[in-house]
Amino acid sequence: MAAPSPPTPPPQSSPTNELRDLVAQAVSLDYLQYRQNAAGQEHSERKPAWLQLFESAGFAALVTVVIGGIAGGLITFELQEYARNRERQAADARLEHDRSMSAFKEHLDRERKVVDEMFLRLGKFVDASRDLSTLSRKEFCEKCDRGGGSKRNMSEVQAVVNRYNLATVDWNANRLRLGMLLQLEHNNDAALLKNWKETCDAAEAYAECADRWRTKYNNLEFHEALKACVEVRDSLDGKVQAFTHRIVELRNSSGDKSGEKSGTNP
Repeated sequence: MAAPSPPTPPPQSSPTNELRDLVAQAVSLDYLQYRQNAAGQEHSERKPAWLQLFESAGFAALVTVVIGGIAGGLITFELQEYARNRERQAADARLEHDRSMSAFKEHLDRERKVVDEMFLRLGKFVDASRDLSTLSRKEFCEKCDRGGGSKRNMSEVQAVVNRYNLATVDWNANRLRLGMLLQLEHNNDAALLKNWKETCDAAEAYAECADRWRTKYNNLEFHEALKACVEVRDSLDGKVQAFTHRIVELRNSSGDKSGEKSGTNP
């Protein structure tokens, strides 16, 4: 039986093969290191999720819609509030206008009542004075000789005198009251007070002149009696016109002030 052969020794690798293996290992390690570095760099350069969300087109659209809705709501609210304020101001202006016009109407009604009574009593006083001056005509003369004609009924003459006396008493009793009432309605207007005083004085001067005329003359013709106190009567007419003109001016002024006040919007 043949003896076993000795083991074959491993082949000896050449220096070239060993160098190739080392280079391959070095390349592999270098590639692995490169992959690790590249993965780490990519991970470090990735943006946070919240930043990616902010930079997305969907988020921009969402923000635009939300902000637009809020802005639209604010604008709508401001416009509605402005409209409500305008309506409230218009309602206040109409209310103020109605109040002003109502107050002016009440003032005008009171003033007209005073003026109507004033001219009524003044007219009666002046008319009674004019009638008294007509008694200077000869047909009212009791002692004059009419050539056998019938005498005038003296009751008619006395009626004229009585009417004059009553008108004088009535005028004296109401002159101050009417003047004060008129001044209250026109805030104590100085020009109106002056015109009223001059009118009163002229009316009383005419009444006194008519009484003197009737006492002085008793046998005048009709056309002669018409000249009784003509200058005093003309002066009275001028004073009455000035007084009336002042009343009209004050009425117009009060109406203009009322219109301006009611037409001014806050």
